[in-house]
Amino acid sequence: MVYNTIQDNEKIKKLEQIHMARVSHTDSALSFHLMPPSGWLNDPNGLCQLHGTYHIFFQYSPYSAIGEGDKYWGHYETKDFINYTYTGIFLSPDCDLDKDGVYSGSAFVEDDTMYLYYTGNTMEDGDFDFTYEGRGSNTTLVTSKDGITASAKKCLLTSADYPHTLSCHVRDPKVFKENGKYYMVLGARTRNDVGCVLLYEAEDKEHFRFKQYITSEKPFGYMWECPDLFRIDGNRFLSISPQGIAAEEYQYQNVYQSGYYRILGDLEDYTLSPFIEWDMGFDFYAPQSFIDESGRRILIGWMGIGDIEYENPTVAEGWQHTLTVPRELTLDASGDICQNPVKELTALRKDAVIIPSDHFLTEGAFEMLADISGNEDFSIIIDKGMQILYDAGTSVLSLSFLPDRECNPEDAKGCGRCIRRAKIRENKVSSLQILVDHSTIEIFVNNGHYVFSSRYYKTGHAHTVEFSGDMNITVYTPVSYTHLRAHETTLHL
Repeated sequence: MVYNTIQDNEKIKKLEQIHMARVSHTDSALSFHLMPPSGWLNDPNGLCQLHGTYHIFFQYSPYSAIGEGDKYWGHYETKDFINYTYTGIFLSPDCDLDKDGVYSGSAFVEDDTMYLYYTGNTMEDGDFDFTYEGRGSNTTLVTSKDGITASAKKCLLTSADYPHTLSCHVRDPKVFKENGKYYMVLGARTRNDVGCVLLYEAEDKEHFRFKQYITSEKPFGYMWECPDLFRIDGNRFLSISPQGIAAEEYQYQNVYQSGYYRILGDLEDYTLSPFIEWDMGFDFYAPQSFIDESGRRILIGWMGIGDIEYENPTVAEGWQHTLTVPRELTLDASGDICQNPVKELTALRKDAVIIPSDHFLTEGAFEMLADISGNEDFSIIIDKGMQILYDAGTSVLSLSFLPDRECNPEDAKGCGRCIRRAKIRENKVSSLQILVDHSTIEIFVNNGHYVFSSRYYKTGHAHTVEFSGDMNITVYTPVSYTHLRAHETTLHL
């Protein structure tokens, strides 16, 4: 078997340099969101902070904008969530443990070291379905001091170590420590096509033994991906990305979902609260959270989903997908999670501009704050093709594209995206924080009680905004583009 070599990584490095220089000033290139250096980006992995530096790994197919070919881990680092350095490929599919892909995983920081756990994907030769037969899922560990150099790979669990009731789909380890013990959660699909999470425990960071299943009382999808078990203010939550949920008018509107349960009681005798989706937009999946050195719980998601019916025109430019901005997680008075952009992003703002009329025009990426009075219908139309609409009578907020409107070539396009809706539990929208990059939008509603994330596409870097309703609008234009430093060359994306 011939595996990836140092020469392969050098080939990827040259490809990335050429690609980043070519796309950096296209209409869709992003200002403050992390793009793949080339090809396809999906799940955020290994999120952590060590000695003041944040590490953001991501699953990566550098050769293909549609995700074909070998799967790697790429790596960005930053100290401030404004200036990023791309350091290159961190993990490659280069041994028997992961010959068919370095799949998703997490970081645990201890002893001045990142312990990075991931799923090594292997596929046997033969006529297999690779769901119930023919696939290996190897939970693998590497360590690193800097996110650039990795230790030798060590296999901790193979498919033989998972319960026999499971299919071949077991992946995405997330490790944490509690009361002197180490725990790992893995996402899984049973042979009866029911999604669940596996909980393992260990006295050290390597010798994990199966402890129990965590699952819903009634089946909720056929696969639970990207599990994350964590606490906020003493309250325990389980985040999952379930597949196979039937769409409803105000819930589960994407092909795959992401959300969380609050876990009531002990893990040995628990109850799951109702499932709450992380994001109500078109493009959000596979989030991961971590605790930084100041004690904040920060979440980053993949602004994309697999198997979508809509399109991303950037494929023609040789790249696809991005990550969300980092979001700090806090609890409201009722115990639900609120998500808001980390405070570091305010450094992108110029002086505030108060908008006196019902429309404005701005050049480049921007942030918009809307303080909404009363409880009335309102509408915000961005780039003449994307609409944020609130119906006070039904308490429904929607993000939609306008297929019934005659759009010019430069107008916003959903490229197959139509509408996403959320029923506002508070029966009122009081505030919006809207982050618009050149081909992304993230909308934070009511101080982060709801979020809508989406890609959209238009011609040029100028943006128009028209709005109606009783609201006060403040606009900030980012001071400069995010600085992405790659291979000793500073690039502005």
